[in-house]
Amino acid sequence: MRIQLDTDYQKRMSRKYWRLTRAVFVKCRQQVIDMAEYTDPDRLKARVSSLLDPEPMKKHIIELWGEIGGHVGGDMVQLLDLKKYGKVKYETKAAKTKEWNERMKRYAAERSLKKIEAIMTTEEEAINKVIDMVIDKSLDEGLGIEETRRLLKKDLLGDQMLSIENFQAQRIAMTEVGAAQNTASFLAAKENSEDIKKVWMFIPGMKSFREEHQGFEALGGVSMDYEFAPGLKHPGDVNGSAEQVINCYCSISYEIE
Repeated sequence: MRIQLDTDYQKRMSRKYWRLTRAVFVKCRQQVIDMAEYTDPDRLKARVSSLLDPEPMKKHIIELWGEIGGHVGGDMVQLLDLKKYGKVKYETKAAKTKEWNERMKRYAAERSLKKIEAIMTTEEEAINKVIDMVIDKSLDEGLGIEETRRLLKKDLLGDQMLSIENFQAQRIAMTEVGAAQNTASFLAAKENSEDIKKVWMFIPGMKSFREEHQGFEALGGVSMDYEFAPGLKHPGDVNGSAEQVINCYCSISYEIE
């Protein structure tokens, strides 16, 4: 008997959070944008790290895990109950969804520091790249101080910056939605792991194709504690290496004997 996650739900939520993550990036760099109008590019570049605000992104990631984890965790418990006992053992789905929503928010918050630091470091590099382009253009065209500052603010709000952030937002959305979905289902199944085996489902992504993950699927059903790679018990496992997790579109299903 097989229990499988809704991959269409994962795709819908990835598109939703791709859009939302782009908007969050703008909030994170708002102080940089505001300062650009009054600061020379080289001085602004030295202050980017301190001006970036990580809190909107941290809140965003935690909310993402809460929504996805709440939905999937509640559904998983319900499916397991129905398959194993022929009935749902809790009063309402809304109550179980809320319970898992809060649980997954805590789970994400406890593991957010390193993740948010990495995102902000990448954002700082993107901003500095745009600032360097403005500096080069200002020197080439002999722009004055006021003209350079206007150009700096314009470019920090322009297509170049948005294009870089769009790519980052897509990567974050796909990675985090998949990780939240698979983590919630795994934790729910692990707590009811008697007579349950997990099965890696290989789903090649738009930007990544891991033959190793294809091999994980070929293993078929394995025990719930089995590690496909060091620290990696399921797709998107936060304990796995970045090479195994980032841009991974794989899912996980379960076999009940």
